[in-house]
Amino acid sequence: MIVMTIQVPGIPVGKGRPRMSVRGGHAMAYTPEKTARYENLVRTTFVNAYPDAVPLDVPVKVIVDAEFPIPKSWSKKKRKDAFYVTKKPDIDNVTKSIFDGLNGVAWTDDSLVAVLEASKRYTEQMPSCCITIVGLEEKNE
Repeated sequence: MIVMTIQVPGIPVGKGRPRMSVRGGHAMAYTPEKTARYENLVRTTFVNAYPDAVPLDVPVKVIVDAEFPIPKSWSKKKRKDAFYVTKKPDIDNVTKSIFDGLNGVAWTDDSLVAVLEASKRYTEQMPSCCITIVGLEEKNE
């Protein structure tokens, strides 16, 4: 069984909506810069951790544990009771950024993700995102 884990430093970023611009009379869509930077950070972190990895072409399970900083304005009691994050970014948008960043390096396409476990939590430590990829089985031809 193949298991790969990476720890992406920094506050997790959700996939932003595509932005539109007009160039030469043609409408073009592009990924917002903040999203593109985070996707690149995910990709770089994976490649640095697994430089010889061949993108998986089997169903995978992905576990995403996104950790966010506790707001400084919160009282000591509220900080002590903080656990799950229920504010933006939405967890599905965080996983979209991660999946797009891992396309072509961890797996051939994110359609191979068959099982997903994702959580958003507060942390007193440095914010980060722990991503674990588990190969489930060989593809049936």
